[in-house]
Parts: sequence; structure tokens; C-alpha cells
Amino acid sequence: MSERFKALLVDIGNTQIKYALVNEVADISDVKSCQQIKELDGYIDSAYQVIVSSVGHTSQVTQLHSLCVRYDRPFKQIHTQANTLGIECAYEKFQTLGVDRWLAILAARAITPLPIAVLDLGTANTCDIVLENKHLGGWISPGFSVMRESLIKNTQKVFANSNMPEKLGIGDTTEDCVSFGCLASQTGFVMMAQQYMSRSHNDYRILVTGGAQKSLNLPSDQKILYFPNLVLRGLFRLI
Repeated sequence: MSERFKALLVDIGNTQIKYALVNEVADISDVKSCQQIKELDGYIDSAYQVIVSSVGHTSQVTQLHSLCVRYDRPFKQIHTQANTLGIECAYEKFQTLGVDRWLAILAARAITPLPIAVLDLGTANTCDIVLENKHLGGWISPGFSVMRESLIKNTQKVFANSNMPEKLGIGDTTEDCVSFGCLASQTGFVMMAQQYMSRSHNDYRILVTGGAQKSLNLPSDQKILYFPNLVLRGLFRLI
């Protein structure tokens, strides 16, 4: 490439690595994914810098840093802070708030100034409430796959398949009942966040991200917004 991108953004999650070469926040619609850091080798040389977040995969972060050293590219790993961009973290031990949650909060605040609930539906389901520039706290619950696996492991004569339903329905086999039950619990997580926000605020937004958002089958609501890559959008704010 004749011109370099402003940054390579890398989100090392629990199940996959998501990344995007960006010059503008709009570029984040072109997101790719991989399983191994070595697959990023061809992209690092195309950016002026590499900015990464990771939810605990130290070896993968080390690999990525080594690649950046090889290509002589600045490397920056983002961590949760007590205050970033004027937004205050609710946790006294702020380091224990997952950086993926923190970045989603930073991204959400740039999208709307209204009171917000930021929901990330993945391996874990998380909800974070933000009012003005103050993070108030939130919830963590098992995600779809963790719910399903826990049910199989701890319940006799209950079994399941590996499919996530495209929409909520009623099962007529044990496998379908487990899948629909887990999806109902996940959908309820979103509905309870909306109920919580509506008690205190006339106008607010629910911002939903994470791979499991595609399976939600909620009625159309202008207060619920869907974003596939809030963590990468948060990284973009820190370029």
C-alpha cells in the first residue's frame, strides 16, 4: 500500500481476535477476525501505529508486541483507567473492570450524550450504566454459550446442540428447549436494562454490542441501538 492507515485497532476477545485498519471511525465497518496473532503480520506494516485491547490473553499481546517491534511500529495496549476522556469509572479498584467494557463505554458516550446502558452480549453478558460522564456500575451474567454449557454439565438428562437460534421460539425437543431458554434469558437481560433505565429517565439509549446481538428478537424501539464493534470504536477514540 502506498499510504499507511492511521492505526491498526486490535480487540483480543475470549473467542476471536477482531481488527480494523482505520483512518476514520467510519472505517470500523470493515472489520475482520482471526484466531491467531500471526495472521495480523501483513497488516501491521500498513499502519502508523497499533492499538490493542485484551481481556487477559497475555501471550497473544506479547506476540503482537513482538511483531510491532519487527516492523518498527508504535504499540499501545489500552487498560481501564479511573478517568479517561473525562469519563469516571465507578469501580474503586478500576483495574478490575474489563477493558472491553471500558472501551464500549467510551465509544457509547461519543455516540450520544443521553443516559445510556451499554450492553455487550458475548461469552459473558455485561451491562454498564453511564449518566453524563460518570459510570455508575452495572451487571455481569453468563452469556448464551456459558448458560448452555452450565445447564448441560449440572443437570441430568438435559442435552443441547451447538446452534444459537436466529430468533426466539418454543422448543419441541430438549435441544431446542435449551437453546430457546438460554436465548430467552439473554433477551430478558436487555429488557431488564431498558426497564431499569425507564424508571429514572424519560429519554435514554440502550446500546447493544457483541456477537449475540444478532439473535435478539425485540420489538423495534428507537431507544435500542445496535453496534457490532463498540470496543473497536472505543479504541479509535484513543488514537
